[in-house]
Amino acid sequence: MELPFVNIDSLRIITATSGLITPVSSGFGFMAQLNGGRSREIVIATRGTTHCREDYGTDINAIPTLGPTGHAIHKGFGTTFKSYVQQLNEFIRQQNLGFKPTAVHCMGHSLGGALANLNAAACAELGLNSYLYTVAAPRVGMVPYAEHLSKKMKAAHVYRVANEADVVTMLPTYPFVHSPYVHGTYLFEGGMLKINPMQHKLAIGYSSMVNGSWKQMQSLTQGKQQQLENSLYPANNKEAGQFEQLAKMPGAMFSGRLLKLINKAIHDMLSRLGAQSLLSVGHYGTGAFTVLDQMAEILARYAQASHKQAKEVAGMLNAVMAYLGRATHTVADASVVTIRWVFNLLHLSVNTMAKQAIQLVGR
Repeated sequence: MELPFVNIDSLRIITATSGLITPVSSGFGFMAQLNGGRSREIVIATRGTTHCREDYGTDINAIPTLGPTGHAIHKGFGTTFKSYVQQLNEFIRQQNLGFKPTAVHCMGHSLGGALANLNAAACAELGLNSYLYTVAAPRVGMVPYAEHLSKKMKAAHVYRVANEADVVTMLPTYPFVHSPYVHGTYLFEGGMLKINPMQHKLAIGYSSMVNGSWKQMQSLTQGKQQQLENSLYPANNKEAGQFEQLAKMPGAMFSGRLLKLINKAIHDMLSRLGAQSLLSVGHYGTGAFTVLDQMAEILARYAQASHKQAKEVAGMLNAVMAYLGRATHTVADASVVTIRWVFNLLHLSVNTMAKQAIQLVGR
């Protein structure tokens, strides 16, 4: 193993368990001290999903459990983290290193990114100067965890890279959210690119990182966010008719751009309704469908308020149907039953693609 930026003599392999029913132990990364003038800094690197079925079991075990900050997180990621956290503690303790680290750099791809998130959170709780670098990482915790980490970690210490067409970065579904969510996100390869399991692979969906700097990716991200705003609300015209155009746009099926427009539109509708607080409580149950049902009821109430709002929600549902390749099936009403049905179709589509993406990476 050639790692020129670390002190090889200090390197320790991380051994952890993964699996849904019968945990299996394997190598999950390494811990090491950096070289030269940065010798008082350490790095913790964790690997992504491999071809073993145990890793798949860890990925899909999205039942909430308490994490290192005392907030609800993804149980599969949390269980693997707990299986090696003592190794981290022993490595970091002053009597082992001989010094208190001035910085702890936590990094990983995919499943490794989720674990890196927990590593950074745990180190931050210990009062260490924690940095987080993830690529193609799924969501780790629920809203309270994300809010806590957003306050705990500095904006300049968080680097989360996500391809807009990588379905794994969209899971698990709400109420799981990216943590922190107020800063540190770098997006690229967006536009009309189709959401595709292959975009989760480093060599395909993230190859442009090789020649890019953080500053360039940050500028690109800000540009995309402005494009999104301009696309949904041209000239600040927040009329429901824009949805009708989105649903009819060429190449709508599995378009990453269309899905982001839909997500933003739902957020904006809930904001105008004053319903965000209803979706940001501490107890959510264990399944995404519970939240989808809640959102369906909220949006149905929003639609019932006026003809304009009913048209707006129906337009959003038709945009979702266009994304799913069902543009010929026009949604005429915005009832709870219809909204729930459309959301469930979307949930099934995203989860199916994510499973394919994880399996492709493991090959």
